[in-house]
Amino acid sequence: MSFLVFPIAILFVGYLLSYAILPFSNGDTAYYVVIGRGILREHALPYSYAFDHKPLGVYLFYGLWDKLVPLTHGTFLCLACLLMAAFVAVCQHFCSFNRWVAWLLLLACGAGFSVLDSNTETVLVTGEALILSLLYRGVTQQKPILFFLAGVILSYVSNINYLSVVCLFLPCGLILLSPGWFRVKNVALAFVGLCAGLCVLFSPYILEGHGALQTYFSMQREFLHHYSGSWKARLETVLWSIFYTLVLSPVLLAWMKAFRPGLQMTHRKALILPLWFVSSLPATVLSGHPFDHYYFLCFAPACVMLACLLQKPHIFPRYALLPLGIFSVVEMGSHIHRNIRESLYLSRVNYTGISDEIGKNKVLNIRADHTVFYSSDLRPFDIYLFQDHVDIRFGKENAWKRYMQDLFHRPVYVVMPYDGCARQSVEAPVCQWLQTHYTRIYSVNTRHIHQQKYQRFSLDLYKLNSPEPLPSAG
Repeated sequence: MSFLVFPIAILFVGYLLSYAILPFSNGDTAYYVVIGRGILREHALPYSYAFDHKPLGVYLFYGLWDKLVPLTHGTFLCLACLLMAAFVAVCQHFCSFNRWVAWLLLLACGAGFSVLDSNTETVLVTGEALILSLLYRGVTQQKPILFFLAGVILSYVSNINYLSVVCLFLPCGLILLSPGWFRVKNVALAFVGLCAGLCVLFSPYILEGHGALQTYFSMQREFLHHYSGSWKARLETVLWSIFYTLVLSPVLLAWMKAFRPGLQMTHRKALILPLWFVSSLPATVLSGHPFDHYYFLCFAPACVMLACLLQKPHIFPRYALLPLGIFSVVEMGSHIHRNIRESLYLSRVNYTGISDEIGKNKVLNIRADHTVFYSSDLRPFDIYLFQDHVDIRFGKENAWKRYMQDLFHRPVYVVMPYDGCARQSVEAPVCQWLQTHYTRIYSVNTRHIHQQKYQRFSLDLYKLNSPEPLPSAG
């Protein structure tokens, strides 16, 4: 198998470079940055600037990252590499492995789970690893302060994604409640740390008053009621999770054989990683949406197990890597193709010209991709900024009424999908209003071939009673 090392290495380098040419590779992270800018720059509480159904910790994290590493190509590639390096360093408390090997495995084999997108799962698993490490060191080194710190960090991690509580349920239960490790004081300290962290995190809402905190949670609840996946999507999610687990099954089986985990004190540490994996499985399917990056919650602890097993070649032979290796090679090739194509599409939009034209004016988005808000640093007119949020929140049959309410307030700029009226992606009353009161000042179809197909970066920009066009991207 040594003859495969060089071509796979070349593929891996190309895979990394394909992310280095993009300012972002996943629309979710770009959207989190937009909301984060509203918090840090406009001092606007979520969701008074722009809405998303995630907790506020997400937007604080990505907003701070945007402050540290402003919009540039490869910014999220850099973030993913740093997060996975931190994850690997923390996980060394659970077993012995080569850090570089584990880091490379996470990046390369994580291609199937979009690790280099730097979506919330990469932040989540790093935070979860830190919490488990603090708890484990707390019981083995008898340092009570570590339980308090674990509780504080849990308060933040759970507000990146509430599903982190599900992911941590079994491994935390093992560490905190196992015979010989259980101490009421330790559990109490972790709980106090959790409460203290939550108080600090939500203090701006408490200070704001006027039901701000209640509104925050009610907006999430109402949106999630409409957002949950269909039965078909839920079934697809379960089937993909089963497939991914089968791909990783050689690792899981070899771990049980190599380390013989159990509740006995000498074998207990070997249970942390498999329990973390098992506890994360429900979290990958609860949303009901078959997105591959959700499974990274399971893949991360499994990848650490793989790195540990590579230290035991007599138990875990190289051919056991074949299913994961084939899957990863196919996914890396797919990502290279996608990223090059996306880079070409992005290069055809004059984001700088749009930013110069609009300045600090607020822009109403009518089903256009939010990329323009990220790349041109625009400010939203309506809090429902994501492409289909208005449709999800108000229903497809009532969405146009929301847009008309916004248009009655005469936003200076409106952005829509390219040729949205002719393609019937925007309702007739909205189009009639725009034709009467607005002038299209910029239009770009990012597709040069198959122009009839939808491409999310294509857009039309309208200005209220303004005949002045924007310069072209060229």
